[in-house]
Amino acid sequence: MIPPNKFLRFGVVSSVLLILILTLLSLLSTTYKIFFKSILIGDSLAFLNFVLGLLFTFWGIENTNKRFLTSLYGGMLLRLILLLFLMILTLLFLDINEITFIFSLLFFYFFYLIIEIIYLNFRKNRRSHTLEQCGRYIKNNS
Repeated sequence: MIPPNKFLRFGVVSSVLLILILTLLSLLSTTYKIFFKSILIGDSLAFLNFVLGLLFTFWGIENTNKRFLTSLYGGMLLRLILLLFLMILTLLFLDINEITFIFSLLFFYFFYLIIEIIYLNFRKNRRSHTLEQCGRYIKNNS
């Protein structure tokens, strides 16, 4: 089983590398500069959303179920409001290809959401596996 922290580290490192590659392509390209810039901005907004989601998750994961769900859903609401606000500002004030920006934002939003869900699933499975081992240890030593 892959440890959750290694999976999360892989997701963050690959995301940062992708942002760096898109930045280089945006800076070096002459013909597709607006195209790469649109993808880079969409990826950056989705990555910001992902990082904020992880912060809310880490804040609430070690607490009670009520506090965890409050941090998860409250954080999701705040993240979506912030993402909508930043998306509107980007579309109004930056010189980008709107279609490319919106589709890259959607793609990367779902990409990071999948990483977040898989991380939480790995963490839950690891925790339940550890609790199961503790239960067997207590049962065998009683």
